[in-house]
Amino acid sequence: MSPLPLVGSAPTRARFSFEVFPARSGAAALALGHAVQHLSAAGPDFISVTYGANGSNRDASLDLLRYLRDHTDALPLAHLTTVGETRDAVRDTIHRVMDAGVHDFLALRGDPPRGLDEGDAAVRGSLSSLELVDLIAEARAERPPLTSVGRTAVAAYPNGHPLSRSRAEDIEWLIAKQEAGAQFAITQLFFRPDEYLGFVSDARGAGLRIPILPGLMPVSTSAQLRKVASLAGRPAPASLERALEEAGGYAPELGVEHTVELARELLAGGAPSVHLYTFNRHEQVLAVLRQLELLTPDPVA
Repeated sequence: MSPLPLVGSAPTRARFSFEVFPARSGAAALALGHAVQHLSAAGPDFISVTYGANGSNRDASLDLLRYLRDHTDALPLAHLTTVGETRDAVRDTIHRVMDAGVHDFLALRGDPPRGLDEGDAAVRGSLSSLELVDLIAEARAERPPLTSVGRTAVAAYPNGHPLSRSRAEDIEWLIAKQEAGAQFAITQLFFRPDEYLGFVSDARGAGLRIPILPGLMPVSTSAQLRKVASLAGRPAPASLERALEEAGGYAPELGVEHTVELARELLAGGAPSVHLYTFNRHEQVLAVLRQLELLTPDPVA
């Protein structure tokens, strides 16, 4: 398993990683298993698994992490969220994941569960992502040396966290998570290279040292594009939106083309790797990597 590049190092070849989410039906689970085998064969740095808020899909997440550990060569990385959970419940979840043989985490506070908002007491009282980084470090310290090689990732927001008042505040929070033990960050989705490159430049100037992996998703449909725009907090590129509409709302090749162009500019600008949101499909993300000439060997050639 290739490690993430160290800060200040120049990898001989750009790297990549993937995100998947638990299947919601038996048929979807079969399709996901097929996709995961292809994704693993590509040789990613890791495959991260999302984790539902307030108990949703959590057992399925753990099952998928075990599947990655037992049936693929990929390193599984577990998303963790705290929203709506007590400190003891979160600690128990960390231990359950570790007991499953998974020791790498993405520490998130998470979005409010369906039916709640930021004003609800259960949401306001949740541990922050910074407190979760601390809690993961405590759990690792309780179980050395088994967990000594585990890594903790955190989220970064090139276009600002929804609850943040400024970029400076976003960067200060990210640096605090670095000081608490986070080893790298993965960005929320975005559309334009300057959104990532400008954020990284400002963060480096403020003292951030950890790698920041750009999160990219090759959309296939107009609906996915609208969803990404909502998550990015920025309008989608008008040309991509128009092209998808003219294609009847479904054109995976257009999402691949946009992602390839974006990734090339990011890698040329110094991004250490790319993190690809797969939507539980392997075809589009592998097409992106193929065009970037990062697949050696190509698992579906």
